[in-house]
Amino acid sequence: MKRSIKIIYVIVFTAVCCMPLLLMPFFSSDEPVGNEQPAKAPELISDSGLNKNFSDEFNLWFTQSMPFRAEMITAKNKVDSGILGQNANNVIVGRDGWLYTEESAADYIGDTLSSREIHNIAGTVRIMQKYAEQNGSRFVFTVAPDKNTIYPEYMPSGYTGGNITNLQLLEQELAGQNVNYVDLRSMLLRHKENGEELYLRTDTHWNNLAALYSYNEIENALDKEHKTYSGASFEIRNDWVGDLSKMLYPSDPVMCSQYYFDIEYQDYRFVKPKKASMTNDEIMKELMSDKETMDTIIQTRNSKGSGSVYVSRDSFFRSMLPFFTDNYKTTYITRYRDMDLLNIDAAGYDDIIYEMVERKLDTITDTRPGVYAPSVESVSGTELLPDDRNIIKTEKTDNGWLVYGILDKDKVKDDDNIYIALSDGKSKTFYEAFPITECERLSCEKSEYGFSALIRDDDAGADHISVWLSPQ
Repeated sequence: MKRSIKIIYVIVFTAVCCMPLLLMPFFSSDEPVGNEQPAKAPELISDSGLNKNFSDEFNLWFTQSMPFRAEMITAKNKVDSGILGQNANNVIVGRDGWLYTEESAADYIGDTLSSREIHNIAGTVRIMQKYAEQNGSRFVFTVAPDKNTIYPEYMPSGYTGGNITNLQLLEQELAGQNVNYVDLRSMLLRHKENGEELYLRTDTHWNNLAALYSYNEIENALDKEHKTYSGASFEIRNDWVGDLSKMLYPSDPVMCSQYYFDIEYQDYRFVKPKKASMTNDEIMKELMSDKETMDTIIQTRNSKGSGSVYVSRDSFFRSMLPFFTDNYKTTYITRYRDMDLLNIDAAGYDDIIYEMVERKLDTITDTRPGVYAPSVESVSGTELLPDDRNIIKTEKTDNGWLVYGILDKDKVKDDDNIYIALSDGKSKTFYEAFPITECERLSCEKSEYGFSALIRDDDAGADHISVWLSPQ
């Protein structure tokens, strides 16, 4: 009898494990969960040869295609969050229906970056500002605060806020390096004191009311004449499907309230994205929805607007799109930190906005922005030469000469900037390097002491290249 029960158990267990695979041809789904990017069935062999990432890509596609995946995730997470009171699927379950992303936990509890890392982030932004201003553009940098920065009171009791966060440390450093910074954190806290709800309870993002306040704050900092939409009527509807709710309960997400403004915008048209089957209003509605699709590059034209703007942004900027397309004649808005300004002189953007969410601040120094190293008049500091502990390399690229490497950490102080000197034997020309590590080129991990500078071909005709350190 016992043997029969064991056999039946094995058969049932095996059948349950195989069920998703057997049902895939009939009930498969390619719908991503939460903020997942949709996965496509991978090819083992492509035009470029054998796909070395086939295994990882197949696992991702297979997981997303699993029948009843959303229902299974929802059932499990309802038990974990509702009954056991545990976080689930990278979502922190807070008080009174508030949800937070686990990605923001480290910042919230005060797990801060080093002084050198904070200096490097501010320095990277400052160099972008310098390049923009040397090419006649106005530049501002701003940070979208994490939800638990503005609403810490709804975090679970197991999380204790730190004494200081990376954002607060960075704000101090940005002021010290004279970066044109738009402080949305202080502005939103002031509005919160007036009893206004500014973030979506089941989403990682702020709501449309906070987006309107943030838009005005940015435009004021740019000293641009703009519509404020002061007094615009609005409706609050409980119809927003929050991304955190979709991650937690993908088959049965919880709605939260969202602001909808009654504003008549000027005529505009989308250059990108462009779909023949969709009108401009339909494209904007899609971009403003909870789906976050078609938005890698957005370009608009508005004959009644004025000036041009280039924006490097993340998903928080999405809710500000209508305001900027309504006020600028030309917009070019990129996502995923694609700050590529190599053609800024030709494009002639009047305004440049760099926006990043608080929990992703450390990624600013992951990749060198697509700009040339700005020139500086002179440098009074310490010259470093290539040796066993100073890696200094040069490389010809399609856009110019790249000088990059990693410096001896014992020689670099927390507030040192890194400069490249080109010498022809008679004089030196200095350029400031980005404090980032060319990890792919150097086949190494990210370092606090990396540097990279792209120099125009016309400027690179030098007999000698050296690297200098200076706190200036």
